[in-house]
Amino acid sequence: MNEFLNLGTPALWALAVGFFSPPVISTIQQSRWSERTQSLVAFGFYLVVAAVTAYVLGLFNAGDIFRLALLIFLAAGTSYKTLWKPTGVSPAIERVTSPNNAPEHRAE
Repeated sequence: MNEFLNLGTPALWALAVGFFSPPVISTIQQSRWSERTQSLVAFGFYLVVAAVTAYVLGLFNAGDIFRLALLIFLAAGTSYKTLWKPTGVSPAIERVTSPNNAPEHRAE
């Protein structure tokens, strides 16, 4: 039973990074983008974050990066659907960071 709970440092880092990724992605994504574009941007972000996480942890082979990307993707998707979206955090970040909703500057 103890072996099941021993995920190891790389897996725990990947889960933590994935959990906190949706608010970061919300600063990049725009609400006017299609769902497909938003999904592709998020997936690209997860791949980059997985590669950086693997590099920081000293894991340099493709299998490790793939496993980290999968864990990050699953953790991010789950936390987005169960926490960040229902509480309104991610949608609010998208609204605030959208250029269409930026305050206008008036020339005087």
